[in-house]
This record gives sequence, structure tokens and C-alpha cells, in this order.
Amino acid sequence: MPYILMIRERHYSWGGRGPIALIFPTEEAAKAELLDYVRQNWDDKMDEDPLEDEDELIEAYFDHALEEYDIAEAA
Repeated sequence: MPYILMIRERHYSWGGRGPIALIFPTEEAAKAELLDYVRQNWDDKMDEDPLEDEDELIEAYFDHALEEYDIAEAA
């Protein structure tokens, strides 16, 4: 079953741009892409060094950034 990774701004508009929505063959592939996204954007949005634990890294990023994400089975 394919999975959708959706990343969107929380409570704000992206100037008319919609959310990022990507489809992956597995949930693990979607999470790997999410981790890559966080690593690529960490330095621009965070004031601290990246965390070692991948789950904590993702949680810390989305607690701070004005974005939210969801990984769900595609319908």
C-alpha cells in the first residue's frame, strides 16, 4: 500500500502554494524522505546542532518550525 507524506505550514499560508505531498511505496520510504527534509532545513530554522536520534530530530524540528507533517496510507 502506498503512503503519502504531507508537509504544510502550520497556521500560515505559503503565499498561495499548497502543501508538499509526495507518494512513497512504503511508510519507511516516506519517513526516510521526511528525515532528509528535516536535515536539509535544520540549519535554516534551528539554533542548535542536530540531534543524533532520528525520531528526536524530527520531533524537535516540527516542535520549533511553523510546519507540520503527516504520513498516511494513500486511499
